[in-house]
Amino acid sequence: MTDDEADLAYLFKEALGTIEGVDVFVFTDPILALEHFKINYRNYKCVITDFRIPSMTGVQFLDQVKQISPYVKRILVSAFDIHDDLFEDCQCIDRFLSKPVKMADLIKEVQQQVKKVETGNVS
Repeated sequence: MTDDEADLAYLFKEALGTIEGVDVFVFTDPILALEHFKINYRNYKCVITDFRIPSMTGVQFLDQVKQISPYVKRILVSAFDIHDDLFEDCQCIDRFLSKPVKMADLIKEVQQQVKKVETGNVS
């Protein structure tokens, strides 16, 4: 999970930590998150980021994640609408969740995305 708001990121971590068999890493710096991902991408099944993060957008971040590992599921969370021009022709987002996002919805979505990776359903 990458979000520039540390409190929100740790709230997401706490909620997602309730999913059995899932380890959650939280970053407020996307550069550090990408470095961690590059080293550990084989252990990742899903990456979540906010659109507004320091030094790049969430779309740019997820594009780099996809370049490193196209099989990892990518979720973008934003207060912007998915039909906004910011996301036009974006092929790096598997799912979009609008803020404010309910923790139950986030947990359910992550469980679904992780299951897709575990069953080999990467489309």
